[in-house]
Amino acid sequence: MKFIHTADWHLGNKMHEVERTKEFENFFNWLKNTIIEEKAEALVVAGDIFDTANPPTEAKAMYIKFLASLIGSDCRNIIIVGGNHDSGSLLDSEKPLLEYLNIHVVGSVANIKAEDMVFELVDNDNKPCCICCAIPYAHEIELRKYFDEESDIGTFSDNAYSGLYNSVLSAAKEKDGGRNLPLIATGHLYAADLEGRFESFNEEVVCDDGKRKLDIVGKLGLVHSHIFSDEFDYVALGHIHYTTMVGKNPKIRYSGSPFTLGFDEAGLPRYVLSVEINKGKETSVSKIEIPSYNIYKRISGNCESIRNQLQMYDRKQEQTVYVEICYKREDGINIHDELEDLITELEDLNVYVISRKVQVEENDLFDTNYNFDSREVKNLLPEDIFKALILRNFPEDLSSLSEEDAEKRKNEVLNSYLSIFMEAYNRAEANNFGDKK
Repeated sequence: MKFIHTADWHLGNKMHEVERTKEFENFFNWLKNTIIEEKAEALVVAGDIFDTANPPTEAKAMYIKFLASLIGSDCRNIIIVGGNHDSGSLLDSEKPLLEYLNIHVVGSVANIKAEDMVFELVDNDNKPCCICCAIPYAHEIELRKYFDEESDIGTFSDNAYSGLYNSVLSAAKEKDGGRNLPLIATGHLYAADLEGRFESFNEEVVCDDGKRKLDIVGKLGLVHSHIFSDEFDYVALGHIHYTTMVGKNPKIRYSGSPFTLGFDEAGLPRYVLSVEINKGKETSVSKIEIPSYNIYKRISGNCESIRNQLQMYDRKQEQTVYVEICYKREDGINIHDELEDLITELEDLNVYVISRKVQVEENDLFDTNYNFDSREVKNLLPEDIFKALILRNFPEDLSSLSEEDAEKRKNEVLNSYLSIFMEAYNRAEANNFGDKK
């Protein structure tokens, strides 16, 4: 069976208020043609379909229109799971209708059984060819029912996710009924031991738009590859915005996002993954690069250096270029006044400076004190804010403990208090207060 793995569409996103509708539409046209050219029998979308829990009407319409466009193609199966930016209930609300089109949606793990996340995929002859464990993003409070206090698996996340994946795996084996069909799984989570962009980073990384790449407090939230059973022929992950493997395992991968979602991601190539699985044979994975429709560029340096870099755009650009200026402060120089005329002239060349910020030293990327500004707060999840509040008002003096023991104690306190905060939040959200959070 061959399928396309993609994730993190973030439909409705407006990075620095850039209108991106055409960019999304161009991607969907390309993706449809790619699915047809690859003769893919399935599409797997591993979460963060939308950028917010309450996406704009145009984003929802674009999503449904794209799914409908695949009717009649070789793509007989579509798997969609919710991500941390999605409203699970919104995605699940269309599940009964979409299932008639062989589009399987699991927006949330709340109030469903393991077997509700297991689907049989069919080939072009309508014969079963694969079993999919469609596991969405799981809130910490939802993971607690899978936590095994008697297990020797160390961290909360590894322990709980292991319980979740093993439960769904058992349901998948039952559905397989001894036919030995290939088995795939999805996930929307932070994995450890990533290759590439952040493989050498041991701390969290904060994106320039406020979204956190590695959203971890100590080791809380970090999932290791051993929680995914070797019985899975492929694990399709979402949440990390660049294409990478987990633990150097070619069967556990992030596809990355098709779009630049922050200037820290500018210049990264974008891919979907074409995956071919046959039971008993090695899984084959190919990266297919997505064409860029807009160009995003970060320009750094002092005033003179930035001026020189901007002046390189001396003719009209075919693609729209969006620029972030990341400048070093210089005594006696107002960089805004110095560059204003040049920036205005560039707009006639299809080049737009949409963000200006003071250059941050590399060490400042690691914000372990959770000093959020207003720009970041609007992009944070409730868990992030509650964690920050708990740590900022930590009830104990840990100065006498070793670093390891202090980290362990912090995680114990977080695990104790966070569930209370999240239970209150989820009750409020259930009572339609979610839009007022």
